[in-house]
Amino acid sequence: MDDKSLDFFKSLFSFTPSISILNLNSGTNKITESLNDFVAPYDGTITSLNTEVLKELRAKVKRSNYDYAVIHNTILNIDDKNLLMKILTAGIRDSGYIIILETKEKPLDDIYNLLEEFDYGAVSSIDIFKNYNLIMA
Repeated sequence: MDDKSLDFFKSLFSFTPSISILNLNSGTNKITESLNDFVAPYDGTITSLNTEVLKELRAKVKRSNYDYAVIHNTILNIDDKNLLMKILTAGIRDSGYIIILETKEKPLDDIYNLLEEFDYGAVSSIDIFKNYNLIMA
């Protein structure tokens, strides 16, 4: 991921004092590091959780606590996608956003269908990363 792509990624967020981002992944990576750098000047918080154990995730995600949920490289690998979406939906505020990053070889239709099933409107795909699709809802 180059700096230009990360700058555009950063522009997707409305940085306000005390911004709160739920970061779901299968391990620390450049996105996690970038999110931490993004929120530092705003006294924001990043809650980074591994998505491999959904029961633990359910216990750790606080209800209506997050402005954004960023999920990378995991949503299509989860066996119980419906449970993951229920956890995310409960975790983000009413005006919150979900940002999904998946490798380009994964089918976007599966993600769109999952978001539609949970009544997420205004779903858009943004091509900013060479190896990842970015979907925002």
